[in-house]
Amino acid sequence: MTSPTDIRRPGGAPGAAPTQVPADSFGPRARLCKRLADRMVAARERDAEATLRAMPALWALLERAAAGSAVTGASYSDYLTLWQQVRAQRPREILECGTGISTVVLAAALLENAREDKALPGRVTSMEDDPAWLEVARARLPQEVAAIVDLVHSPKTDGFYKCFRGVCYESLPDRPYDFVFSDGPDRHSPVNGDKLFNLDLINVVARSDAPVRAVVDNHYLTFYVLQKVFGLARARYSVSHKLMFVGPVTKRDLGFLRKESFVADLRLFRPTELRLRFTRRPAP
Repeated sequence: MTSPTDIRRPGGAPGAAPTQVPADSFGPRARLCKRLADRMVAARERDAEATLRAMPALWALLERAAAGSAVTGASYSDYLTLWQQVRAQRPREILECGTGISTVVLAAALLENAREDKALPGRVTSMEDDPAWLEVARARLPQEVAAIVDLVHSPKTDGFYKCFRGVCYESLPDRPYDFVFSDGPDRHSPVNGDKLFNLDLINVVARSDAPVRAVVDNHYLTFYVLQKVFGLARARYSVSHKLMFVGPVTKRDLGFLRKESFVADLRLFRPTELRLRFTRRPAP
């Protein structure tokens, strides 16, 4: 039977294997750091697979969603992280940017929460810009979770936050999301093909008075922008997970550009690196 991580999406779509940077492009310290990080990631992946296999009901759902598909699965570590985050945070409205087997994990975690809490399970709104893949995902979606999953097709479009140009879904349902998994859309601009960052999480937080938490997949430009906008304390990168954890954040936590002198960055006897500084909005 197909393993949930044996499938791939075509065309470098969200979740596809990342392009590897040649090891000889790094210095000795960076190469050592990368080797250690790779070992941490591999160890977590092994532990995550064992943990997921020890949950027969969830594992069976993942296998059924993966069977016969020719498109993306994330890592076992990603699946376990999403399961753990939803189980711990108890969200009600989940936004998933990029439909995949992760959709099943998110929905299954909501249902398990509802069973324990004796409450209604909430909803997963899963966005996808590739209509062909959306139909494959719809056909493979297990009936056990289908009632709480809303699969939504939307083209992607360019958008902006301050000086940052990103890509986002054109038609995102206006719902009170309290948890976001950001793994799409494909980050290449539909206008000119530029590689951008994923903007939807910022758009969700910008209109939210209630706290939002998020898991962001392995997109480094997106990580950079989120740390500038929310700050290091609210946008935390995990080496072993290869994910960023954001939140809890509301619209009051969005950073904004202010007038900044470069004097603080000035170096007289070595190259000057100019840094982009954001100001946090004060709480009301």
